[in-house]
Amino acid sequence: MNTRRFTLKDTLAGYAFTWPAIVLMFLLIFVPMGYSIWLSLLDTSLTKPKPIFWGLLGYLKIFQNKDAIMALRNSFVWTIAVALFQFGLGLLTAILLDRKFRMRWLARGIVIIPWVIPGVVAGMVWRLLYDAQFGFLNALLSRLHLLSQPIDWLGVPGLAMASVILTAIWKGFGFSMLMYLAALQTVPASLYESASIDGASDMQRFRFITIPSIAAVVRTTLLLTSIWTFNYFEIIYTMTGGGPVRSTHISPTFIYEQAFINFNFGNASRFAVISFLVVSAASIQYIRMIRRREQW
Repeated sequence: MNTRRFTLKDTLAGYAFTWPAIVLMFLLIFVPMGYSIWLSLLDTSLTKPKPIFWGLLGYLKIFQNKDAIMALRNSFVWTIAVALFQFGLGLLTAILLDRKFRMRWLARGIVIIPWVIPGVVAGMVWRLLYDAQFGFLNALLSRLHLLSQPIDWLGVPGLAMASVILTAIWKGFGFSMLMYLAALQTVPASLYESASIDGASDMQRFRFITIPSIAAVVRTTLLLTSIWTFNYFEIIYTMTGGGPVRSTHISPTFIYEQAFINFNFGNASRFAVISFLVVSAASIQYIRMIRRREQW
């Protein structure tokens, strides 16, 4: 009887301490989310004081909108390119920094700097580097006699997307490096010693020891960087604003434009719901991976 009272008292105390956080979460997350879903079913904007109920028809119209399709396609190109190159560069850097050499601690600190810089600051710095007239990149390439005339890196559609992708890779690969470096340090040195005795080459040790040992961390990091990159807003908005000719618009910048520039709240909400479903699918996969690792 005493145990039951104690358990009930603990349960009530737990609810008493957590209900303010639950209420705040409900008000700040679920209420706006529900309102956005409701807006996505309407044809509403600043110029239409009386919204028209469209239902799921609005979602069909989204896929008939060339700008929306381009933004969705750009989102996947942007996410895949950034996540994969951050993986490759992060893993290579982690392998190099895992080796012993003088001032290794300083090298590790320098590599982390881009990751801790705010996205707006990084975007502004790289925008200056890419500047067609006064940018450091054009000046460097001209001095190396690799350019005969300046290139407008952020003014040409194809180059603009490649330029912002390069900036995002530089900005975020430090996180991947940290994750992979931590994973590499958990691989037993005895495995490498045994492989060396058996005559395994460096590539064989990397393929059959390193990669299998850190595979779980690689999957988790790739999934996390993909989710973050898909939702990343600051770099593209600061550097290009979605231009030129809407060629660098991704999901967050397109939603911002629709909602706060065009005041087309219905269209913005529909695209936000679609983006939420894409990110939710990736998040569910991440949660499953975490649960599998806990079971192991």
